[in-house]
Amino acid sequence: MQLRAPSARVAGRRGASAPRAALPGRTSCAPSPRRHRGQGASLLPAAPALAAAAVSSRLGVVARAAAPVAVAPEAPPEPVVPIEGVVCLPVTANIKCLRGVCNERLKYEVEYSLKRGTSENSYLIRGVGGKFTVLLDVPFKAFANDFMTALAAEVPPSELSHVIITHVGPNRIPTLKLLLEAALAGRPADRPLRLVVTNPAKGALEKGLADVLVPGAPVEWEVVKGGGEAQIKITEAYALTALLTPTPRWPDAMCVIDPLSKVVFTSKLFSAHVAPGLLNAKAGGSAFDVGGWSAYGEHWRYFFDCMLAPVATQASSALDKLPVTATPRASLDTPAGFLGSLLTSWSSMVAELTRGSKGSGGAAWAPQPVSLFAYALAPQHGPVVRTGLSQLVAEYRRWTQDQVAALARSSVCVMYASAYGNTAALAQAISRGVTKGDVAVNTINLELVTLDEVVSAIKASDGFVIGSPTLGGHMPTPVQLALGSILREAGARELPCGVFGSFGWSGEAVDEMEAKLKDGGYGFAFKPIKVKFKPTATDLTTCEQSGRDLAVQVKRRLKNRERSSAGSMAAVAASGAQLAMGRVVGSLCVVTSRDEEAVSAMLASWVSQASFDPPGITIAVKKDRGMETMLTPGNAFAVSMVPESQERAVMKAMTKPFAPGTDRLAALPHHDSEASGCPVLDDSHAVLDCSVVSRMEAGDHWIVYGQVNAGKLTSDTLLTAVHHRKVGNHY
Repeated sequence: MQLRAPSARVAGRRGASAPRAALPGRTSCAPSPRRHRGQGASLLPAAPALAAAAVSSRLGVVARAAAPVAVAPEAPPEPVVPIEGVVCLPVTANIKCLRGVCNERLKYEVEYSLKRGTSENSYLIRGVGGKFTVLLDVPFKAFANDFMTALAAEVPPSELSHVIITHVGPNRIPTLKLLLEAALAGRPADRPLRLVVTNPAKGALEKGLADVLVPGAPVEWEVVKGGGEAQIKITEAYALTALLTPTPRWPDAMCVIDPLSKVVFTSKLFSAHVAPGLLNAKAGGSAFDVGGWSAYGEHWRYFFDCMLAPVATQASSALDKLPVTATPRASLDTPAGFLGSLLTSWSSMVAELTRGSKGSGGAAWAPQPVSLFAYALAPQHGPVVRTGLSQLVAEYRRWTQDQVAALARSSVCVMYASAYGNTAALAQAISRGVTKGDVAVNTINLELVTLDEVVSAIKASDGFVIGSPTLGGHMPTPVQLALGSILREAGARELPCGVFGSFGWSGEAVDEMEAKLKDGGYGFAFKPIKVKFKPTATDLTTCEQSGRDLAVQVKRRLKNRERSSAGSMAAVAASGAQLAMGRVVGSLCVVTSRDEEAVSAMLASWVSQASFDPPGITIAVKKDRGMETMLTPGNAFAVSMVPESQERAVMKAMTKPFAPGTDRLAALPHHDSEASGCPVLDDSHAVLDCSVVSRMEAGDHWIVYGQVNAGKLTSDTLLTAVHHRKVGNHY
């Protein structure tokens, strides 16, 4: 008989590597030469290869001597991350930013899909003795060695008084381990290192750093609890303010306010995955958002859409806590800016005085300078926000309010539990597809909620998906209980649904969820998604397309309900303007793009020449199109013109329904273009190879402007097919 190796609960994560030792310290904080770093160690230790007899003994079974032993599959080697080192940049006289830069995609998660790199920010704050003794956050493990070198150039780790963690994940544990080993070495017991965290983070660190945080280690925990503010005492005269800002993806998140510098350390909020040096050389040498909204607006918006739109309710709550009725200090240098800030401050003071006079016995009003303006927002990723601060804060509130309002119209409940973050990454990609389909998402981390909350969320939703890792061949307990509650909820059977999950052995959890829902009479919006180990670019594309398909079913179901209540198709009759717009014609083309192994294609007729020099075209792409994510600045795409003789065959092949992950060009002969690497049709009479320069939001579409880099004409006699429509409210 064959024996199954112990589950992840017993043996830990498989295929992990041990963290490297830190490099010797350098004497400056200059960037190190570019080099490749593997993504380092995982949170849990690697499982040893077990002999047949050892496995048999442990599991209490007897195997024949010659029988092969089934061992857990090795995790694929983690991709090498090309990093640019860690630099030290001033923020204020009392704050420095230690920034790790990666110019390429750091991880295969949906928030990195713009492929503009990222930056990992940690901050040093002046504390005891006027020295930089307070460290806030540590970077992704790929930056660990360079980070330790840069930190040592500013302050010896043994002199740190506080380490504040606003969010920790498994990929940051190795960096934190190196830091603690250096900071605790030779530290006397009467000068403990204060580790400031939230309750969820404390639990994760105690498990992940058990070999460092041993009994008697000179560490003192400061746990931020409750829903209000908490003071982090740095010296007798100086304290930081901590605010809990948890979300289902980041249950341990908190923001920290420095009342002296008036800087708000926002953790994941107001982040952007972009390497500033890719925008311009000046931006790469500054901690701040050089270029402001015009340079970073798209990246701030994309991060919000991927990471915060699915948790809009929690994001709204976090924004309400933050004192960012913000005026950048730079604007105080002008008389008009100073007057505006003064009026804002005066209005706040009057409001506080009024509230005090009506409240608790006329208590004396105490000025709260942090609430009057913030000098800058300091996130974990992207630039320190100063130039675009006011606009970004206003846009964040608008985006959040729009998503909260959308929840009242239609929503999909995305539920999951995640062991190593892989299932969470799939959930994020599915959520992205749903929100692109103009349906709101309510995200639920099943490890953090009660069953009553699950039932309430299902009752308020128009569809749902549930995701699970496979642990010991089964769903973890929170997923089992949640699925049982869903199956007992009579109304849930009418909702379109889906299942997904990641695994390292065989993925039984996804099969179990599918079987139970199918037996209960539930209808699936997409095929089950099973991903082995970490998701690839193709996996993420499949997840986004699946989320979009679910959103389409939700909207179709709601529209049918509206039509039934209207009692007549007259309610949806086209207007005169829509009939007239239908007479606007366009060239019939097939647009293709490639993201490493992932390929996408769409039929397009809203294509037009946009410029002579350089030659350029525009394409209108609906926001819920699966291909939209690939048509972002810097990406290549190809346009194959469809000749009149081929239009019927092409339209038949490209307009039929496709399951997520299906090859959309399977029915059409094609080859890869030498110029762009994107597929082009064999039977097209003209081809353009382009790269996206910019794009503009236009209602429910994006207008993508692409520069033509190469072109080929295979026939000068054939004419391009033209797409004629009768009405302008659909394709």
